Amino acid sequence: MDHLAEAQAYTRSNLESLAQNDAEFKKLWDSGKGHLNFKDPEVVQTVTKASLRVEFGLKLEVPPNRLCPPVPNRWNYVAWIHRLLDSTATGYTEGYDPDRKVVGLDIGTGASAIYTLLCLRSRPNWTMCATDIDKESFDSAARNIALNNMMTRVRLLQTTHLSPLIPMQAFAVDKIDFVMCNPPFFTGESEMMSSMSGEFKNRKPHAICTGSPNEMVYPGGDSAFVARIVNESLVLKDKVTWYSSLFGKMSGAKSTIDMLRHHGIDNYAVGSIDVGQTTRWIVAWSFGDFHPDNSIVRIERIADKYLAFPTGYVVKVPVGNNISTVTSAINDKFSSLDMKWNWNESKRVGVGEATQGVWQRWYRRERERKKRELEAQDLTENLMIENETIAIAFRIKVPADPVAEGIEIQWLRGKDRKLWESLYGMVAKVFQNPIQSGEE
Repeated sequence: MDHLAEAQAYTRSNLESLAQNDAEFKKLWDSGKGHLNFKDPEVVQTVTKASLRVEFGLKLEVPPNRLCPPVPNRWNYVAWIHRLLDSTATGYTEGYDPDRKVVGLDIGTGASAIYTLLCLRSRPNWTMCATDIDKESFDSAARNIALNNMMTRVRLLQTTHLSPLIPMQAFAVDKIDFVMCNPPFFTGESEMMSSMSGEFKNRKPHAICTGSPNEMVYPGGDSAFVARIVNESLVLKDKVTWYSSLFGKMSGAKSTIDMLRHHGIDNYAVGSIDVGQTTRWIVAWSFGDFHPDNSIVRIERIADKYLAFPTGYVVKVPVGNNISTVTSAINDKFSSLDMKWNWNESKRVGVGEATQGVWQRWYRRERERKKRELEAQDLTENLMIENETIAIAFRIKVPADPVAEGIEIQWLRGKDRKLWESLYGMVAKVFQNPIQSGEE
């Protein structure tokens, strides 16, 4: 199952392929001649179990009166968390790091413990904490974790309505890398029943919901539930690297973003999950200064005013340049600055760290002033203006055809937006005019 570490999100379910690889599901598929009644709870359970068996090597048993989760939406949330963590690694690495140890928390793991199981199956070096307030769901989650031989990698805790949602002390952990949550979406049972019947929707629900009110209902709905997570995060801050939650409606995501901004939290990301007729929204936030890839931070399906500041730009390269002139210009420019710069020639990728705006005019003036003072004293000390704290880290990628594709610049770390914008402006200025070279 090593392929799961970087497996992509579902775009649709391939039930025909599933029937070819699972004997139990094939019986159901053949009996319906390729048509399934997803309003039948037994059909839903059969599809979910087959998908977990075939695609993830997982076993599942869920009580009939508890939520039997569709796999695609659940996996897509996990895959999104993968990308979020991979793009904010402290070593500025790209992609999956199999040696990285990660601790996650699944709030309200449910009878299936599906998020916990998918996280552990896809990333062997991860461990999980998981909570639930419902005794029957908690016991079922414990059975499913044991059924898949994962008890040594899970801390499972039954909580109460009075317990914190992020009970770090009870789990005896000092640091959590991510929190994930699929909260109760509905404000009351009447709203839940209306949703299940398709009232106020353009299309009737495609599948039955087998969840209990305990799993589906919370006063104030998902917005109120996630508000509790936000409030706890204001106390815990960077004891958790990334807080996140799903939302059943865009309005819930928007209200949470408003709440984050009200508290001055501007390092956040917004995602969506689209499989079949269902759309879910994700909001994640951090008190740290590592930034996710721009494709995670910003999506087109929500108004720009709700999106975080861009963490990536593409710098246009004028006609007249080529791969040689562009790579030389980038490497020469950053190598000449008072900063840490690591250039990989074969990959045409550079990563830089600066303690301040070393490319800015004020810095050059201050450096010259210091140089004159040292020369007057006949000294040759380091001319760099000392400041130990990393103010900005970034990555620059030069594609094979920079004129056609442009140069990618990504904000990896830092809290100063103006400094980030200044860096982008400096790189763009380098390529305002063609750079001459002997190569064509």
